Amino acid sequence: MQEFDVVVIGAGPAGGQTARSLAKKGVKVLLVEKYKDFSLNNFSSAGMTLEPLKEFNIPESVVAAYWNDIVIQCTKKSYAWSSNSKKGVVLDFKKLREFLAQETKKYGSKVMMGCKYESKSILNNHVLVTILDTISSKRIEIKAKLLVDATGPLRKVMYDKDELQPEMVLGSGTEYEIEVEQEVYDKFKNKLLFFLGHKWAIKGYSWIFPMQNRILKVGAGKTHIQSVDQENTNKTTRIITEKIISEYIKTKEYKIIDKHGGILRYSIGLKDKFYHNKVVGVGDAVSAINPRGGEGIRYAMQTGELASKYIEEYLKTGVNNFDKYRKNWRNKKLIKWKLSEYSARRMYSRYTDNQVENRVNFLNKNFTINDIIDSLFNFKYNKPFTRLFQYTFLKVQFLFKKQKF
Repeated sequence: MQEFDVVVIGAGPAGGQTARSLAKKGVKVLLVEKYKDFSLNNFSSAGMTLEPLKEFNIPESVVAAYWNDIVIQCTKKSYAWSSNSKKGVVLDFKKLREFLAQETKKYGSKVMMGCKYESKSILNNHVLVTILDTISSKRIEIKAKLLVDATGPLRKVMYDKDELQPEMVLGSGTEYEIEVEQEVYDKFKNKLLFFLGHKWAIKGYSWIFPMQNRILKVGAGKTHIQSVDQENTNKTTRIITEKIISEYIKTKEYKIIDKHGGILRYSIGLKDKFYHNKVVGVGDAVSAINPRGGEGIRYAMQTGELASKYIEEYLKTGVNNFDKYRKNWRNKKLIKWKLSEYSARRMYSRYTDNQVENRVNFLNKNFTINDIIDSLFNFKYNKPFTRLFQYTFLKVQFLFKKQKF
């Protein structure tokens, strides 16, 4: 039986960063990825600001494209915020995960590809985990001091089958990666383009992000209050995505490189378990995602970095301080997340087309691109934004004080 200090299940941004950070600290880590190749689940648009590149020391080779502008297309009009300088990046999701896995190996730990998590059991002061090698169909048992659940919205490691989970808001999305003519690509390069309003989105938003030359990612996301029929939901977001390609991009000839879709399960008020029975949650397993924008890579990596601090402490001292991990994250994010939740519900589910148009028009007339970036990505608000959301802040803070957490 192989033995490790920590086994990380899931080699996405959260799991990869957790493994990378721990391996760098000298911890013996096994990073487990269910796909045999990272290109098989290259599903994230990965649009973000410039700050995460420095925060996580992400190399230029992982960047697919830079963006200067933000455009919001409503049902009637388009609204743009422009800049003469680079404001952010769109990462190559496959290359990001490959980089984190390579870093894990560089620091002396191990990566297993094509291996699927099956079960876990507690034995004395260790945890036994069974994984299935999908290539050879052999089951492998591994002994570890801790497991890390980086399996995303399904939370497969933290919760055993049929175990009760917190109330979730559900989201789903479809994204196409397409190759287009040069003149078409040039219309969309250097910008993040979002769609709001009933013509281009249903209870969510849609997008066009540039990748490498002539490559665009086009997608649509939708939110749900209750459990959904995944097939019908995917059909809806697929129809919207194809409508954007045919009616908005208006490409005469395009090649579909990839189609992918997925779900998001988000705990309202961050009520997830962050630690239970020698399992530490990171990334989407602890709802580390911007509820309003669906942007989660930076936050997923932040949870991995934060969790590794408490994991290292546990391995060195035997002291379980994972309640501090949860409190630390919630203290930093909960108020901002609640505001984002409230804003998302209003924009995606309650606003009419005219209300969406009026709100975006107001933002376009009164706020700079830096204001918009601070609001969308960093949850920072200048004085005009503070006045605009004053009522929202007061209401959220009132609800927050009432809630026991």
